[in-house]
Amino acid sequence: MAVSRRTGWIAAGLVARLLMVAVLLMSVRFVLANYIHWDYTQGTYKLQSYTYVVASAVVGTAGSVLQIPVAMYLLCKSKRAIPSAMILDISMHADIVISIVLASGVGAGFGATNDVLRYVRASKWEGRQQEEQALINYYNRAIVPVVFLLVGMVLSICATAVSARLRARAMNDAEGGA
Repeated sequence: MAVSRRTGWIAAGLVARLLMVAVLLMSVRFVLANYIHWDYTQGTYKLQSYTYVVASAVVGTAGSVLQIPVAMYLLCKSKRAIPSAMILDISMHADIVISIVLASGVGAGFGATNDVLRYVRASKWEGRQQEEQALINYYNRAIVPVVFLLVGMVLSICATAVSARLRARAMNDAEGGA
């Protein structure tokens, strides 16, 4: 059974989206699992940027989950007919928005982590080296979910490229068939 080029591209986009969902869920899990347990802190060590990292990962996951049925539909329909340009337009634009949201989440996560680590290391911690080391460890662990978010962003860009290619091919096929 031979696989057509269009079917191969759709399958590649589907695989990218499935991997992206897994990676983004791992990113959310790692952000939420990273904490410092001090009795006198009330969550003030968590930055709004980390909340944005979680929000962007959740938005990326939701967008990808909504795109998976579209990719399955395109995969099933691609052997019989040229997919609808409207479906491909919506898919491509949704992928672009997801990629932008994930890119901004990556920037916020890396930027905040690097800035705060610089301030923690430059501050005077006279007699409180345990707190300093706990904060340094916390922010060093905070890089891990941002790296997973970065991988999710790269996979989202791959899915965007697939969507754009399918859209361009559908337009060429529609013009050639008319």
